[in-house]
Amino acid sequence: MNPQKYTLTRVGILATAALLLAGCSADTDTGIDAGPAVTDDATPSPTAGGVTPSSTGTPTSSGTPSGSASSSASSSASASSSASASSSSSASSSASASGTASASAGASVSLVAGAEYQITSTGQVVSVECDGGGDVHIEADEVELTLSGDCEDIEVDGDENSITGEDAASLDIEGDSNSATLESVGEVRVEGDENSASVEDAGAINVEGDNNSITYVSGNPVIANEGNNSISIG
Repeated sequence: MNPQKYTLTRVGILATAALLLAGCSADTDTGIDAGPAVTDDATPSPTAGGVTPSSTGTPTSSGTPSGSASSSASSSASASSSASASSSSSASSSASASGTASASAGASVSLVAGAEYQITSTGQVVSVECDGGGDVHIEADEVELTLSGDCEDIEVDGDENSITGEDAASLDIEGDSNSATLESVGEVRVEGDENSASVEDAGAINVEGDNNSITYVSGNPVIANEGNNSISIG
């Protein structure tokens, strides 16, 4: 073999080997295909339930309630409060309209034929409108009763009550120290003591107690006086 040619061939092989070694070194320095690095403090990925384990092993929530959920809860609470306030307000109005107002505020009642209204609270102030009938029964003391319209039977069992108004088919006083001033009354019946009644017109007057005073303005009533009472036209 030619020595010169052999030398050139050997130089070419060495050069090629040097290039290959340089290429391998470059790949190692740049980290090509080295794969992802793993560190000790890497955070594990969330589990299927949305809970991420902490470094201490205690599960912690991976998220907080969204604004939409908070808004929905607030709206529900507001709607519930409004409904409760509305129900309470409605119930209170219904009770007042039923004629159960306190004595200081007074009560206003409307009656029709066949209906009856009983007054059982002492000192109550009551206005009753009779639309073609209705009975009123006072079972308390010191009541102030105002009547309008055409009532049927007005019965007074308590003491020191005051009755004023328009017409009634009958006025029956069984208590003591009551006063009544009405317009037209079919029949006036008094069985207590020290009562006074004044009517514009009466069909009949029947008194059985003592120290009662009954006055009528017109009419020709049938009168029955069985005690020490005053019955006069005036």
